[in-house]
Amino acid sequence: MFLSDETVASYLAGAILLTFPWLGVAWGTWGLIWEALMLLAVFLVGRRSGLPIATFFLLIGYVAPLIVLGVTTFNQMSLVPLAGLLGVLGQQKHWPVRMTFFWSAMLAAVLGAIPTLSLMAQGFDAKTVSDVINTIVEQYEASGLLVLMQQQGISEVQVRDLLQQGIHFYALIIPSFAAISAFVEFGLIFYIVRRWFKDDGGRVPFSRWSLPWYTVWGAVLGIACYLLGDQFSWTVLRGIGINIMVVYGALALVLGTSVYLYFLQSPKIPRLLKLAIILISILYFFFSVVSIIMFGLFDLVFNFRRLPEEV
Repeated sequence: MFLSDETVASYLAGAILLTFPWLGVAWGTWGLIWEALMLLAVFLVGRRSGLPIATFFLLIGYVAPLIVLGVTTFNQMSLVPLAGLLGVLGQQKHWPVRMTFFWSAMLAAVLGAIPTLSLMAQGFDAKTVSDVINTIVEQYEASGLLVLMQQQGISEVQVRDLLQQGIHFYALIIPSFAAISAFVEFGLIFYIVRRWFKDDGGRVPFSRWSLPWYTVWGAVLGIACYLLGDQFSWTVLRGIGINIMVVYGALALVLGTSVYLYFLQSPKIPRLLKLAIILISILYFFFSVVSIIMFGLFDLVFNFRRLPEEV
């Protein structure tokens, strides 16, 4: 009996949903590649067999290890593939592409950040921080960098204090790194799926990338959480606000770069002016990055490129 490539891919995707959570725990292979394969499998099963089948397979895949290996295995599994179910729902309901992608990718980001929230709240233990600082200071001493700092009036105690603050801040923003990683991972799989199924408009030029206008409210939420947490000394709320702002900073940087390239490609702008803009961007790099981030945020509201809204 001859099986088409699509049938084989569907069977393989179903097998991935049923077995990968178990194998990921047993083999210790959970990671970005594992999550990406499961996300792709969710879309393939959902698009070809329906959302209920994809949901059933995925839930069986997650529940089976918990029953057989114990509830503690939940800490070893990632929930990011669940965001694919929302993506499938949006495609089946014919939601606008930007809306489907935004809400699904944001769900993936939240699910990716959840396992790191305890680290944000508790931070690294004192021994770990001390060991890391001692290692870095020893490296500074071996390279002669510590001597140069001391010659500039920076004592070893000050160096240790700065390192300690840096480590604590790193622990604080780890959830944002996990969220950005999950967001990018989902975006890559979403793009692959649209190309796989030859959806209309599957390939959008980078200079025309955009998100729904209400995306900007996430940035407003991040600023509000930070200000309230800082005002009333609510550490957790302040940390949540900082992480949201870091995520939106990365998102706005991408969108702002898209806006930047869009105008550089515009035939209405003289070449001499384009060259001047590029040179200024190189000479004043930090200012340019901040400007691009702001352009990305405000483009969500003002639509500088006058891109048509999806319906």
